[in-house]
Amino acid sequence: MALVVFLAFVLLIALLAVYIVIERNREKARELGRRRFNARVKQIQQSFQSALTDYLETRIIRPKNMAPLNGICSHFFVVQSHSEENLAYLEYISDRVLQSFQSELTKADARHDMAGLDQRVQSLVGALPSRGIEYNRVFYHDKLPDLLTQFSTPELSTAELEELALEDKLAGVTFTRNNDLDQA
Repeated sequence: MALVVFLAFVLLIALLAVYIVIERNREKARELGRRRFNARVKQIQQSFQSALTDYLETRIIRPKNMAPLNGICSHFFVVQSHSEENLAYLEYISDRVLQSFQSELTKADARHDMAGLDQRVQSLVGALPSRGIEYNRVFYHDKLPDLLTQFSTPELSTAELEELALEDKLAGVTFTRNNDLDQA
């Protein structure tokens, strides 16, 4: 009888040791998952901030607008849970914001309407929430896409593209003629 109790006790200790090892491995795996998640968040935020810094250096956005625009990405997880689905949406929405800026910059440059772009950027920044807690699911899924739609101007039509190309061509000819006259 003592042998059975002893074997049961040894088996119990062995099971406890196996359980502890398995739990440690699970905790290590969870920690690794958290680190990877946080690294992806940081990479997305740095990429977004880097693009905004490029726009700041090219004077597309004003220095005072840098913090509110950067808040779009940096406040994402203030109210929302840390999940893969939310991380994928953060990546999507940050790319969409940057694509909107790039598209509008291209259109404004083609139309020679940088003042209009500045006005739309100011309008977008003015519509962003002022408190971190307001950057919630409703804002990111409903309000921000609407703000980006309002921020966007219609695409350049073929006729408009041809007209702008003709204007640029005429401006180049006029510039060349003026230079030729100046040299003579």
